[in-house]
Amino acid sequence: MEGKKKNKKKTAATVLLVVGIAILVLSLAADPLGIGGNPVFGRNQIIGTIVGAIVTVVGLILRLRK
Repeated sequence: MEGKKKNKKKTAATVLLVVGIAILVLSLAADPLGIGGNPVFGRNQIIGTIVGAIVTVVGLILRLRK
């Protein structure tokens, strides 16, 4: 029973890690990908970068926990 609980936590941590990285990369590369609204690094990109970084760090911390 405890093993399944641990696996679910690891899976959730991995999902957070992947989603955080995806948000981070998309936010940083929005302009070159053509999905940015401005030719400069805008407010939404800054917010996305910060949120992506936070989600990535939380996922990493949870994933590395024993």
